[in-house]
Amino acid sequence: MHLFYKKSILFWFVLLILALFNATVRELTYKPLLTPYIGAWAHQISSIIAIGLFFFAIYIFLRRNFNLYKQKQLIRVGFIWMLMTFVFEVFMNLVVRNLSLAEIMKTYYFWQGEMWIFVLISLLFLPIAANKLLLRRT
Repeated sequence: MHLFYKKSILFWFVLLILALFNATVRELTYKPLLTPYIGAWAHQISSIIAIGLFFFAIYIFLRRNFNLYKQKQLIRVGFIWMLMTFVFEVFMNLVVRNLSLAEIMKTYYFWQGEMWIFVLISLLFLPIAANKLLLRRT
């Protein structure tokens, strides 16, 4: 396996830590304040923050590994991160939270204000976007 893919798989755990940190901050701070007034907006805000945190972290990761990858590998890495996140999320919801598959599917209903699908999709495209910014700056 190519070194960049190995590093990318390990880097996913940094993304996981960022996501867990973001969720903890949400649950302990602004969700209790916002929920009585504007419902699920805390999760929407948290999703946008997560995408921003991911972009920043991915940019730094790519900058540090600039000579290890070709641009075409970035879409594969994004897909790997998206898949790893999806599997982790489904596992956590099934095993830890004891949600049914129907309940898990509801977290993807963007037409009902859910943002989770956009976080997943962002993982696919953030490596390309971060690389474009990196190329502009070098």
